[in-house]
Amino acid sequence: MTRSRLALFAVLLLLLASCGGAAVAPATSSATAAYPLTITDGRGKSVTIAARPQRIVSVAPSATEIIFAIGAQDRLVAVDDFSDFPSAAAALPKVGGTRTSPERIIAQRPDVIVAVTQGNLAPALEAQGQTVIVLDPPDIEAVYADIALLGRVFDRVGGARDVVAAMRTRVDAVAAKTKAVTERPRVLHEVDATDPTRIFVAGSNNFIDAMITVAGGTNAGAPSERKFPQLSSEQIVRSDPQIIVLGDARYGMTVEMVRARPGWQGIAAVRTSRVEIIDPDIVSRPGPRLVEGIEAYAKLIHPELFR
Repeated sequence: MTRSRLALFAVLLLLLASCGGAAVAPATSSATAAYPLTITDGRGKSVTIAARPQRIVSVAPSATEIIFAIGAQDRLVAVDDFSDFPSAAAALPKVGGTRTSPERIIAQRPDVIVAVTQGNLAPALEAQGQTVIVLDPPDIEAVYADIALLGRVFDRVGGARDVVAAMRTRVDAVAAKTKAVTERPRVLHEVDATDPTRIFVAGSNNFIDAMITVAGGTNAGAPSERKFPQLSSEQIVRSDPQIIVLGDARYGMTVEMVRARPGWQGIAAVRTSRVEIIDPDIVSRPGPRLVEGIEAYAKLIHPELFR
């Protein structure tokens, strides 16, 4: 695997398996959690938190952003290498990236570790007696639920409620404008085209698919049942997306490179100059900033409605 693919998938697959500035301000809880507390995480697994966590480690940027947004950052002692928002998160001790060892995390003496469903990290940590909460939201409602869940776990119920309410307001505002649209363009979200003949795209059953729908589009990658299928160039040409969104521009992909791909000149998005670039962080991290991704998508898909 090349360095660019490793870097991209570290962010998009490890971290999502991926409310703006106001949402990350410290929040106080108007309700108090009772411990021991048993919750069900993204794996469908029951996890018991014995007491109010005092030392938290996050190994997912989305979880890190949620923890800051709900106001529990004062107990966050370490994060993964990709947690860079807000700026205070980037200053925290790091426990590694895609191939971090359980020992580096355990060395931080965490009460609770928040992770995502990828690889064997969570089972390896649990095998050593660690309390791990795994997040795996398939859609926007599940993102809201994850925020509420961490609010309960970290005794920031009120803060979590405020974040979700702010997100819902903004998402609902987008949905209200796109609800009545009669044209829903086919949108292809490109995740990784390191191999331009076999391109990873956003498929179905994930929150990017849900974001495109709310923003008034139709996900051209949705016919695949996989979350992030690898499609051949020929498959993409046949699907004829009307908009292509590059989630991999940060890693070297350009609009010009897409236009130059063999056989792509007849694709509607290329013919009409609707190959667009989007900030991958706001669409690949299922946390408070997902609303920014939905708003960005809405402006790309229906600029006539979002000027």
